Amino acid sequence: MNRREEIIKLFDGEKSNRICRALYGAGRWAYRQAGLKPEDISGNAAGFALAIAGIFEALDTDMVFPGSGLNTFPAEAIGGSLAFKEGQAPLLSFPIIQRTGDARYLETVDISHSPHSLALIEMIAGLRVRLPDRFLCATSWGPFTWAMILCEWNLLKEKTAVDIEFVREVCDLGVRLSKAFYEPLVARGLIDGIAIPDGAVTLISNDLYKEVVLPCEQRLFDWAKSRGLFCLLHQCGNIRSQLILYLETGADVISVDASVDIAEAYELYRGKTVTAGNVDAINTILGGDEKSICTAVHSCIKAVSDPYQRFILMSSCDIPPETPLDNVQAFLSCAESV
Repeated sequence: MNRREEIIKLFDGEKSNRICRALYGAGRWAYRQAGLKPEDISGNAAGFALAIAGIFEALDTDMVFPGSGLNTFPAEAIGGSLAFKEGQAPLLSFPIIQRTGDARYLETVDISHSPHSLALIEMIAGLRVRLPDRFLCATSWGPFTWAMILCEWNLLKEKTAVDIEFVREVCDLGVRLSKAFYEPLVARGLIDGIAIPDGAVTLISNDLYKEVVLPCEQRLFDWAKSRGLFCLLHQCGNIRSQLILYLETGADVISVDASVDIAEAYELYRGKTVTAGNVDAINTILGGDEKSICTAVHSCIKAVSDPYQRFILMSSCDIPPETPLDNVQAFLSCAESV
């Protein structure tokens, strides 16, 4: 079985031969399983690739999200200083955007100025060789989540109320950062798709989302599709009022978290895009046992009217690093017993 081909069949509207499944994200979880620290990747890209491939080779997952947990790396290319703290994804030591002109000035992003991103690209190259039958979906932040990374939150919150142009410029910069990271991956044929989490948009009004952020997401996905990539949008948080809007992004698959009724989301998106979700990553996959995990998996699958078409069984959000391996294996294998 070629798991990559099964995923592509779903995206093309065909029925899969089995229930497709994936761990959303799982980057930091895999590093912990392999005994790796993200800050060490720049000197050991090949070692990271070998170790991470070994983790996913042993798992019955159809998709792998290389770079998950390291989404902030490209900010290094525009002067951002990465902060590595135990138990946390790398973020910035300090915000680098304070004014509209700061974002507008950074019109060109040269990813060669980010040694951590370059190492990550080489790691993904190694994964492509070692995981030829898996759908590789490289991750970056969504536009508004990038804004939260690049700006001090209270400043950004104030700007959402009084300065839409500032929000637009910093979201545009986020798109440029994502493109700069994805471009060399595309040029070398290393990935099948891109994924962006942009759940931070639940912190702004739907009007602001539609006016400013949604067009940025559309531009990024249009760019990716023009290069033959599939696009995944992951949204978490209080997203119910925005569910219908996500179709306008042009995403090939929309991944929703446990706060959403999966049956409702599937029927809303069916015939238009693939729905992914939404077994609770924290309370069930992390905190449960094999029995409760299988019960949750079965409930999720049975809620979907046709789980072999335009559906991927997926964790509701990123897998916590401390999640037991047995629980992850149970989540991925329980689909076979439905």
